[in-house]
Formats: sequence, structure tokens, C-alpha cells
Amino acid sequence: MIQFSNIASTYNEYMDSLYSYALHLGFDEQTAMDAIHDVFYKLCVHHSLNEINNLRSYLFRSLRNRLIDIKRTNKEDLLHTTQEGTQDTLPFQLSITIEDELIMEEDVEEIRQKVENVLSRLTDRQREIVYLRYIREQSYEEIAEIMQISVAACRNLISKSIARLKESSLTIALLLLVIK
Repeated sequence: MIQFSNIASTYNEYMDSLYSYALHLGFDEQTAMDAIHDVFYKLCVHHSLNEINNLRSYLFRSLRNRLIDIKRTNKEDLLHTTQEGTQDTLPFQLSITIEDELIMEEDVEEIRQKVENVLSRLTDRQREIVYLRYIREQSYEEIAEIMQISVAACRNLISKSIARLKESSLTIALLLLVIK
């Protein structure tokens, strides 16, 4: 028998992820909550947290199995037959929620600000050459002609620009992706 304080903290820690998982599997909110409660009831009655090697995997697997059982008892035909035989599958729906969109927008804005900060460390000529080389994908010869410098000076300026960009905590790939 598990101590209820341990099960309560485990419930609080995993509840949101399990609930989200159940919703992505196509279940309504009430069924998702019922299944989660069934999993934790079973955990309280039949198992000890010490017996479980990977608690996170155990909870997700148990929830998935419980949801499959619920589908079976409701006689909803969501079981698919494969050539190898009958396999229990659930339609997994992955869509972006409004909350996910807001988080992504905040992340994008944060990354954009970091990139702008890094780019502000470059000189005007360095920003221009990075733009021409990596955004417009111009050759060294074309850049040298546009900027009216030699090809050797062009390569040198790009090298110095990249070295300065590498000093930041952001990867070059991320910088160039955001700039595009």
C-alpha cells in the first residue's frame, strides 16, 4: 500500500500530462479524468511506487491500456485489424491548442529578441555580408562585386562575422533560420 502523500504528489506531478495525452487520444474530458483516476486507484490498491522502475512510462502505459478498455466496453469500433492480426490502436490527434500557440508566440518573440541582440554586436558591413551570403545565398564573387571589395576581403569579413556570431549562446543555424 502506498502512502497517500506520495500518491498525491505523483498525481499532481503527472496529472496534466496524462490528461493532455488522453485528450490527444480522442477521449472527452470526463472519460480522460475517469481513466486517470482509475489508474491512480489501481496504483494505490495494487502496487507500490518502489515496485515500479519507470513511473512515468508505467502511468502512460496504464492510462493507454485503461482507455482501450473503456473503448471496448463502450463497444465503439476503434480497433483496427492489421494483416498481422488484431491490434489495439487509438486514433492519436495532435493539434495545436490556443495555449500552445501563445507559448510558441512567446518563444518566437524571445528568440527574435535574442537574435536581434546578437546581430546588434555585428558591424553594418558584417550584417550586410551575413545577409548576402546566408540569406540571399550569394557567392563570394557576387558579394565582393556588390560590396566593392576583393574576394579575399569578402572571405575574411565573413569569417570574422561568423566568429563574432559564435560568441553568442545561440547556434549559427538558429540565427540564420530566424533571420530568413
